[in-house]
Amino acid sequence: MSFKTVAENVGVGDFWQPGSKRPMITALLERTLSGRRHLFEPLILQVTRAGITYRQKQDSPITSGEIDRLNGHILELGFKFPDLWDPEFRQSLETNNQSRARKRVDEAIKEERLRASAVAERTAQLARLREEFLGLHQQVDRQAAGYALEKILNRLFALHGLAPREPFKLKGEQIDGSFDLDHETYLVEAKWEKQPLPESTLLVFRGKIEGKSAYTRGVFIALNGITAEAAEAITYGKQPSFFVMDGYDVTVVLSDEIGLVDFLRQRRRLLAEEGLMVVPYPQLWQGSRARSN
Repeated sequence: MSFKTVAENVGVGDFWQPGSKRPMITALLERTLSGRRHLFEPLILQVTRAGITYRQKQDSPITSGEIDRLNGHILELGFKFPDLWDPEFRQSLETNNQSRARKRVDEAIKEERLRASAVAERTAQLARLREEFLGLHQQVDRQAAGYALEKILNRLFALHGLAPREPFKLKGEQIDGSFDLDHETYLVEAKWEKQPLPESTLLVFRGKIEGKSAYTRGVFIALNGITAEAAEAITYGKQPSFFVMDGYDVTVVLSDEIGLVDFLRQRRRLLAEEGLMVVPYPQLWQGSRARSN
């Protein structure tokens, strides 16, 4: 609040001088008492009103107890201002405080209901995606199943706020999609073959990543996994730039056993710290537990 403005409105603006706030407030009160004693009550009342407004904006309303302390100091100076002793004024402070408290409680309840509703909707959407994903196992047309899988993954990324981009083509290559995690872009490749994938398929994906920026990473989703030989050979002599998810990982995320973002962050950490591109889900947290011990 501006004590200078209050002083000018009361008619003692010339008693306010620039400087440190507390000494100048003291000087304003002393000069008003000694030089224009008849304006001391209007000054205190105006300061109180301005203070009430200021404190309301700060969500820290003035209480009747604080007014009691103010009245005690004023009595010590030989004054008693009826406006500050008025029962209706004091009651209004408590009523306003109660109203604000009720409003805050109502807002908190509303926010909790919205949060619960959002969680319920997210859970329902995950359940629908999981049913669609499991249904693809029975689809005869595997190419159509592959396209449907891409759409399911895109909706899954969107549900977790990862700003996915649908499949797109660049010169000489097809990208199944991408998403953004913690302001970093990840390319996505999804394959649903009958057998675990060989190294050659992974090399193609690594080439797509390396053809972009030095910051680009990737997630290779191989529903039936990759061969043990591929898992060993793909990192030989090369810095790993992507990690592999399999069908079990996807099912776990769709079942909401773990949030997708938490899963991706843990896999990213294992990739960065230990160079692990393939980590079976049951072993996902063993590395972090070992580090914490």
